[in-house]
Amino acid sequence: MKLGIGIDTGGTCTDAVLYDFEKRQVVASAKALTTKGNLAQGICNALDGLPRELATQAGIVGLSTTLATNACVEDKGGRARLAFWGVDERVVEECGKNYGLPPKEEIYFQKSYAGTSTPDRQPDWDLFLSKIPEWFCDCDAVATVEINAAQDGAAVEKKAKELLTQRLNVPVICGHELFSDINSLQRGSSALLNARLIPVIQEFLQAMGQALEQRGIQAPMVIVRSDGTLMSQSFTENHPVETLLCGPAASVMGATALCDEKDCLVVDMGGTTTDVAMVRGHLPVMVNDGIRVGAWRTFVKGLFIDTFALGGDSAVRFRNGAPVLEAGRVVPLCVAAAQYPAVRQGLAGLVDSGRTHTHFLHEFFLPVRDISNSSRYTDEEKRFCAQLCRGPLSLEQAAASMQRDVYNFKVDRLEREGVVIRCGFTPTDVMHIKGDFVHYDTQASLLGAKFIAGCVGMSVNQLCDWVYDEVTRKLYHNLARILLQDKLPYFKNRGLDEGVTCLLDDAYESAKRQEPSFITGQFTTRATLIGVGAPTHIFLPRVAALLGTKAIIPEHAGVANAVGAVVGNVAATCQVEILPDYDTDGLAGYVIQNGSGEHYDDLQAAREAAAQYAQQQARQQAIQRGAAGELTVTVNWQDQNAQAKDCVIYLGTTVAATAVGRIAF
Repeated sequence: MKLGIGIDTGGTCTDAVLYDFEKRQVVASAKALTTKGNLAQGICNALDGLPRELATQAGIVGLSTTLATNACVEDKGGRARLAFWGVDERVVEECGKNYGLPPKEEIYFQKSYAGTSTPDRQPDWDLFLSKIPEWFCDCDAVATVEINAAQDGAAVEKKAKELLTQRLNVPVICGHELFSDINSLQRGSSALLNARLIPVIQEFLQAMGQALEQRGIQAPMVIVRSDGTLMSQSFTENHPVETLLCGPAASVMGATALCDEKDCLVVDMGGTTTDVAMVRGHLPVMVNDGIRVGAWRTFVKGLFIDTFALGGDSAVRFRNGAPVLEAGRVVPLCVAAAQYPAVRQGLAGLVDSGRTHTHFLHEFFLPVRDISNSSRYTDEEKRFCAQLCRGPLSLEQAAASMQRDVYNFKVDRLEREGVVIRCGFTPTDVMHIKGDFVHYDTQASLLGAKFIAGCVGMSVNQLCDWVYDEVTRKLYHNLARILLQDKLPYFKNRGLDEGVTCLLDDAYESAKRQEPSFITGQFTTRATLIGVGAPTHIFLPRVAALLGTKAIIPEHAGVANAVGAVVGNVAATCQVEILPDYDTDGLAGYVIQNGSGEHYDDLQAAREAAAQYAQQQARQQAIQRGAAGELTVTVNWQDQNAQAKDCVIYLGTTVAATAVGRIAF
């Protein structure tokens, strides 16, 4: 047998599979809780569910994780800063938020830089050196991006990296090392996000290496990229933004390996998010202009995956006397109480008191990271975390520990930076109460439901039914939105306005009740819904019926991400632009935008030179990502033209080379 191990670390669970490449089937699978405070422990627990003798024979370990995706959705990650060269602050102020960039006050600018060879327009490096302590000394990583890196070979980015590296002991990432696309705001967003994700992925890879070593598994690690292909560990360490949707991408690759559906939507509902991908003619739909997660608009090339905040660990809370299902993730009460009996005891006391409140008194705080030796946090924050290390604290206990009441208590920064996490009532708790998934402390779930039900004037059964219906409604609404945006570019570019949103809500209610009226909007699809992830079997068949289609929950659906983590290839694509060079007499030749500014009189010669360069770069990048042996390289050309009144104007050519290979093992 030729065996490989696939491991997926999600926000809630860590899955592992043992895969036989010769028979193309799953030999064994296992699932364990993701242990946020010590990722290696959860990984070890999952690995222990596989046959030890066979696991140690694995020739390769494929990894996927939703940690990067969750960090974006929850606005978490390491501390990072962006140095922007030649970009006008006013442009960032007006447009930066569309790309996920922070306020301009949090970005270092040298706007006098114009990227030319004129000495008086070059960066003031002495000024930059003097500002490094002020701007970058507390960062986990730094990103540096110039406005026209392709024109000058990224000379400014490289110089800035050299100076930063000399003075800081943190990773420094240049925009050109990640992407060569033109839009400087999108490159800045991509590079800054990459810097923020470095600590997240480093922790993951270190934990994975530790777990494999403890279990005697010596196979090399590869990681899924956002397009479903694989890359090496060393490449991932400096390019974590390439893992941005690796968890969802792995689920798509796993689902297509487990099912044979020509046209489908792959729906992966996890603890924090639901990820939806489209497959047409057995091929996953790709995104050409960069994927977007939450507020971040990047140049990461990948599968089309729409991610929205809906999962088994979404927080069920209440506002103005009514229940709400919020985007943020909390640890389910049943899970927390299984590890900390004090959580159940605290909930029992709260319910016995008969109290209701406008604040979430049923929620508790748990520690995630040790900050006792960090200089980045206040003494008050450290004291609070030290108390959590002795055991979980309810909201009231947490407020009292800092000499405050619940109305004036906030630890937003600690939550945002992943130092502490809340546990609260979730759809997973409702699953325990209804008996659809019973693995942890059902009594704690019931106590949490009783408190919330009392605060909103419902019975426990009514509250649980409302939660199930709200998850179903949100899932229906988002799948219909995705199909509408795919069908009509108008909605893709502008989003769904209030009127269309109301129409979707009405369509949901009409389909659910099967009550005809004078006029009814109905949304249907011929695409099969394939469900992967633990909770999908509860909600997806109902949503499929409302959309007039069928749902398939394949065998091993609960570990599809882990399957997808080990079945992919390695691929790399390099794009090069050929631009026309006009002078006063008209077209004077052609310039290749590869940093050298090579000029050609003949377009065919420029195309051949660009293709040679693109192939060379694609091969090199594929090898960096871990490809070995013979590579398959393809080249495509795309001309851009504009139609004038009486002629066609040539605007340029994009040359793209793609190298594909396998990781040898």
